[in-house]
Amino acid sequence: MSNPIGTSDPSGPSVPLDWGHETDEVHAGGLDIKRVATDAERSVLAMALDILDCERLEISYRLTRAPAEGYRLKGKVMAEVNQACVVTLAPVHDTLKLDLAAEFRPAEEVAAADGGAVDLDEQTEIEPIEGKWLAVGRIVFEELAAGLNPYPRRPGAEFQPVVDPKDAAAKESPFAVLAKLKRPPDAPQ
Repeated sequence: MSNPIGTSDPSGPSVPLDWGHETDEVHAGGLDIKRVATDAERSVLAMALDILDCERLEISYRLTRAPAEGYRLKGKVMAEVNQACVVTLAPVHDTLKLDLAAEFRPAEEVAAADGGAVDLDEQTEIEPIEGKWLAVGRIVFEELAAGLNPYPRRPGAEFQPVVDPKDAAAKESPFAVLAKLKRPPDAPQ
């Protein structure tokens, strides 16, 4: 089950990828899903991630029941994105291949666990079940955001500072400028 992009559902918040499932959809054998984002979904995602373009987004995942009213998510995300080069602003293409791993727990259980010790070696994120909604799209969005290159750079792009040629002091070292100040006004340079 999927909600339209950017809408709010009483069982889940509005997110760029409002993909998910009601807990009732996950039967004892699990639920296997393959999904390809539409043009509209990729456009909203690119705006939310502040990137130039998301050319492709495909996910495949499995949702299974876990003990004590929980659910497990395992899957893969493949995305092709274009980001602006930090030097030239030209597009930089990147292919992201990411793993999804999360466990959904009742919201009150997750809230009670907040503020406790965090196991940094733990690979599985604990996510709240929002009403009866398993917010898979939010997890995909967060993984994509974390997987983006924070400083995309085109090959060979180098920063070249622009110096105004009229500003002679910018070309001189600070010591040369001080030496000029110490000279008497009538001394030859």
